Formats: sequence, structure tokens, C-alpha cells
Amino acid sequence: MKFTIYTADVTGVQDNSIYPHRHEITDAASLAVAVRRDHVCARYKDDHRGKDTFIVSDCLVMDVDNDHTEDPDGWITPEAIGMEYADIQYAICYSRNHMRQKGSYGPRPRFHVYLVIYPTRDHEIYSGMKETLHVMYPFYDKNALDAGRFIYGSDPGEVIWHDGMKTIESILEGDDITPVIPEGSRNRTMYQWAVCYLKREGNSEESENAYFREAEKCRPPLEDKELRTIWRSAVRFYERKIVTDPSYVSPKEYKTGIPDNWEPPIPFGRTTVAPFPTEALPDEIGEYVKAVAESTQTPVDMAGTAALAAVAVCLQGKYKIRGKDDWLEPLNGYFIVINPPSERKSAVENAIIRPLDTYEEQYNIQHAGAVETSRMQRSVLEKRRKAIEDKVSKGQADPSEMSAIGDEIAAFEELRPMQLYVDDITTEKLVSVMGENKGRAALVSSEGGIFDTLAGIYTKNVNIDVMLKGYSGDTIRVDRIGRASESIMDPSLTILLMAQPGVVSAVMDNTTFRGRGLTARFLYSMPVSFVGRRRFDSDPVPPAVYQRYEQKMIDLLEDEYSRPPEIITLSPEASGLLFKFASEIESLIVTDLAEMSDWAGKLTGNTLRLAGLLCRAGKYRSREFLKVDDPLVVDGVTMENAIKLGRYFLNHAQIVYDVLPVNAMYKEAEKILRMIVEKDLTQFNRRTAMRGCSCFKTVAAIQPVLDFLEDYGYIVQIPQKTSGSGRPPLPRYAVNPHTKSVYCHSVRSLSENTAY
Repeated sequence: MKFTIYTADVTGVQDNSIYPHRHEITDAASLAVAVRRDHVCARYKDDHRGKDTFIVSDCLVMDVDNDHTEDPDGWITPEAIGMEYADIQYAICYSRNHMRQKGSYGPRPRFHVYLVIYPTRDHEIYSGMKETLHVMYPFYDKNALDAGRFIYGSDPGEVIWHDGMKTIESILEGDDITPVIPEGSRNRTMYQWAVCYLKREGNSEESENAYFREAEKCRPPLEDKELRTIWRSAVRFYERKIVTDPSYVSPKEYKTGIPDNWEPPIPFGRTTVAPFPTEALPDEIGEYVKAVAESTQTPVDMAGTAALAAVAVCLQGKYKIRGKDDWLEPLNGYFIVINPPSERKSAVENAIIRPLDTYEEQYNIQHAGAVETSRMQRSVLEKRRKAIEDKVSKGQADPSEMSAIGDEIAAFEELRPMQLYVDDITTEKLVSVMGENKGRAALVSSEGGIFDTLAGIYTKNVNIDVMLKGYSGDTIRVDRIGRASESIMDPSLTILLMAQPGVVSAVMDNTTFRGRGLTARFLYSMPVSFVGRRRFDSDPVPPAVYQRYEQKMIDLLEDEYSRPPEIITLSPEASGLLFKFASEIESLIVTDLAEMSDWAGKLTGNTLRLAGLLCRAGKYRSREFLKVDDPLVVDGVTMENAIKLGRYFLNHAQIVYDVLPVNAMYKEAEKILRMIVEKDLTQFNRRTAMRGCSCFKTVAAIQPVLDFLEDYGYIVQIPQKTSGSGRPPLPRYAVNPHTKSVYCHSVRSLSENTAY
């Protein structure tokens, strides 16, 4: 047995209201020490006693003064309490006026009964329990029933400690009801009968009539006024304590298995999809994105997200953006567009990447001779190195000649063909590509096969270090047996994937990817599908729109790589907007975004990267001889646009984190819901569901879906009686009356602007 009391710093002071000292009572000795001070049996706000400041209590304290009679034979003693509460947890301490004159009343037994209860946080329920005990046991002091009652401290003398099996709630809730109503226990028995009947049948006129019929068993009869007081007390306890308990089953539901007050079912993981803010993009890019979306009849999100990735491919390694004095972000990024098959992902990707392909091809044609010359120079140097090694080993040359050729080889930079991005590649080869390209690389693919590679489809071990470090710019060091070591300082990797939901769902479920932060690095776009609404006679991309977009991308591609990268800074207005946005996201990480805190924790940094991309992409650089361009500074408008994009990706990440892992179950469950709504069913059994949804061929296939719908509150299984022999009856289900409206609203929203 264990309960808590709170003591004051004083003893015998009626005007005191502060009780700051908590005591955990676990035995008679700890109780004897605590009750020497004035005390209360509840915790109050700021330790200030009062019903309005009541926080919680795990103990009822009842006062026995024996003022109800002057006949000593009628006085209640601790022994009498023990007989009544044989199975109940309680303790008794004698009060300061025990066997002493108190006012006009002579000496008699006076004590306090401490009754253990489950922690209660409602002062009305707490005082109601005390009032109910007074109704059941009138010898308890009726003036000591409020939730702010204090007890004077005193030397308790002997403390009675009874560690029973039950709490007083077992009596208050009618669990100990007996079939006989003898004199001396009529109040308690009638109260218990009333509570028990209310739980089983509910509060109704029929229940009250049954109560009074039961009262006819009392000998001698209780007065009608007393019976009504007991009934009202039982009703208050039932409505305040029992009905409000989440585990309570109403009489109708108990008998039929069907809730009498259905709550609306939980909508599936459909979330309103934020539209892609094309207005946030530079004009030349935004116009082209919209034109590509119209031409391919695809959501603008696909082209918009791909365009951001393309800008990152052009600028990564050339710039960094400063968020504050000690915070720099590179301008690379990881992007995923999620769509089912046949969504024309490849067409959109090709349209966006086309200027990069053209630029790369023309560059390599123009520099083919220089590349070949450089290759030959490297070969000549290697041959010279070999020759000098042979001469020195034979004593035919001075060793100092090796130093000269070594310095020449170390200083030589071989000119290689331009490779702006790769597609199907292993992580080992990706490291090599980055090493050959001064730490820069991009992965652009209309599939998500790289995740299979990362998960170990080609090797036994998961290897995602290049993806993790390529995002953040941490040094990559690779040492392998039989191969030269590779060390890449300040790597920069950009990724654009257009993957199917199943691929991304598997990624989200991969504990290694999630645990090491790979999934948190991606910006997700999950557009609403246009399949079924696409027009064949769509408008092609106007040539002038493409030319402006192409010229913009060429302008970005022709920026020089400098060491160190050029720094983009923030204007005071942009800095203030970023600070406000970061503070907002930070407060949500522990509340609304707690389930995706790993992703949300990187959102401010990704938004800053987007601001850097928009800042540079929003300008042209002249490249006139000896002309120095103005420093790049993010203004307020550009930061507002970056935050728009940040909010867009936040919305879509919430969809991905919430929906994808159970996406298949949503779709299966919707088939059964469609059948329920179309047939206007209020009840059905499992066979009906299998006939109405022919896609479910076995019980094993449909039962998990029915269980899923029950968990979400759309249906509830109806208990059925069994004969005890033969086959059990088929599971039968009642349909939530709200199902049709919730389902129809979801379907309507889905056709407009939702995803799942």
C-alpha cells in the first residue's frame, strides 16, 4: 500500500494554506512522522490549498468524530472500520481531540481514515467520492468532504495500517454487492446496488424504478427521502466517474456490441497536398516548368522539383551560402519525385535536363582535342617516370631527377571530358567519379535503383557513406585492398530521383537508411496523379520559352569553380525571415513534427540552400573582361520564395512519412469501403465482403483489412453466441453511421487535391 500526503511548515494553524512538502507514505512509521504537521491529501498548484488549485490525489481522508450519537454503543471504532473494510487498503490515525472534550461534545473516539484510491485529477470527482462515502456511511463528518480539506497535525499515537487487496473504489463502484440488506448496512448495500445497476442498464426511469423495487428488501425500510439521496449520489458517481472512463462500455454496446455513440472514423492517411509554388522560381525557369507540365500533362511539381535539382547540378561546388557567422551551407541538394508507373517521369526529367545534356555534349566536342592532348601528356609523364626509375635503380642517374619528375606529375591536372551527372552507378564508382571531377557529382535517374544498390544488392554490406557525406560536404576517404586510396575534400553531390511509391516506402522502412539520416536528407515531392485526366491535344512548349530556360542554365553552368567557393550572404530582412521560420520549425519538432524530427531538423538548412539557388538563378552574370560582378546577397523576396518552397516540401514530407509505409493497406481497405457505400450496408459478414470485393480470394487476405477498418473505427465486430459445437459463426460487422460521409468526402478531396 502506498499513498501521498503534503505537509505544512506549521502545526495547528487554521489560516495557513501552503503545503509544500511531499511525503510518500509506505508504512505506519512514515505516516506517523508526516501527520505530526498540518497536512492535506492532494497536490495543489503552487502548493496552495483549494478546490480550484487541485491537481491530483491518490488518497481520500475521512473524518470520524462520532458526533452522530451520544450512545457509546453506537460509536464507530477502528475495529468497526476494520470489519467493514476487511479487504480494503486503509490506515487510521487518531486525531488531536481523540477521547477529549470538543466543544459541547464529550470525550469519544476521534480519528482519520486514509483510504487509497487510483490517482484522481478532477476535484469534483474527488469530493464526489467523499460525499458518496458519507451517504453510504453517515458516521463520516459531513463538514469534511470538500477537495481542499486539511487535517490538523498531532501525535497520532498508535497508527493502524491495513494493507488490503482492494481500494475503496471496489465498494464505490458496486463490486461488493450482496444479496441481503440487513439493518446497519442498508445505505451501503442500496448504494452499491444502484451503481451496479446503472453500469449495467444506464441512467433511466426504468433503472430508478428497479432501484426502488430493490429497496423493498430493506428491513426495516429506509425512508423515501434517504433512498432518493442514495440514488442521486449513485447517479452523480456514475456520470462523473464511470461514464467518463475511456474503458467504460455503454449498456447498449455491451448487449449488442455496437456503440450507441459512434465517433467519426479516422480518415486514412490522406493529406491535403500543397501545390508547387511556381511563382517562387525565377521567371525563365518558372515559365518553362509550367510549359513542360502542360505539354506532358503532368503535375507541375514534377518539373518544378526537377528544375531545382538541375540548378543545383549547375551551381554545386561553386557557391556556399552563409546563414550566420559560423554557418555555411553548400548549394547541392537531394530531391525525390514520387509517382506510380506511367506518370511520364522520364519525359519530364529529359525536358528539364536537356540543356545540361546539350551543354555537356558541345563542351566535350569543343575540348576533345585538348582532352586527348592532356591524356597523352599524362602518358608521357608516366613513361618518363618509369624511365627515370630504371636509371636510378641502375645507378645511371642522380636520384634528384626523381624529385623533379615527381613534382611535375603531382602538379599536372589531366583535363577530362565533362560529366555533369550519372545514372545507373554503384557507390564505389560514384566515389571515383567524384574524385575525377574535383569532388563534384550528380545522380539523375527516373528510377530509384540506387536504393537497391545502397541496400546491398551488389555487396553484402550496406554502404551509404558517400550519400551521407556527399550531402554535408564531409571528407570522403576510401581505402581498398589492391586499389589506390581515394580522398575527397569538401565533396558535393546532388541527387534527383523520380521513383515509384513502393521504392520510397521500402526506403522509409529501412532502419539503416532512417537511423543514419539518409531519408532525412531528401526533399520529397508527391504530386497528385493526372492519370485519367490527361489531354492528348496539349500545348507544346513554345520555342522562346525553352530558349530562355536554356540560356539561363548555360549562364549558371559557365560560372567558374573557385577555391574556396564564392559566399552568398543574407540581407538583414532575409536573415530575419529565416530566423522566424527556423524558430517556428524548431517549436514543432517536439510536437506536430515529432514523428519526423530527423527530417524536420534539416529543413531550415535545406531552405537556406534553396535561397542560395534562387539567389544565383535569379541573376545573370555579364562575364565582361575585367568587370567584377556585384556580390550575391539574398534579399527578402528571395528568402520568402525559399520559405514557400520549404513549406511545400514540408507538406509533402509529412505525406511521405505518414502515408507510404501503410499505403497498400489504405488501398485494400478502400475497396471494402466502396462496397459498403455502394450497397448502403449497415451490417455485413465476412462472406458478403468477399463476394462484394472479388479481389480478396482467401480469408487470410481479407481478414487483416477488416481488422484495419475496425482499428480505424469504420466498422465494429458484433459479438455472436456460439453453440459450443460445430463451426463458429462467420464474423459479422456493424458499419459506423459516419462511414459514408467520411468516405465520400475523402474521395471527393482526393480527386481535387489530396494524395495517399
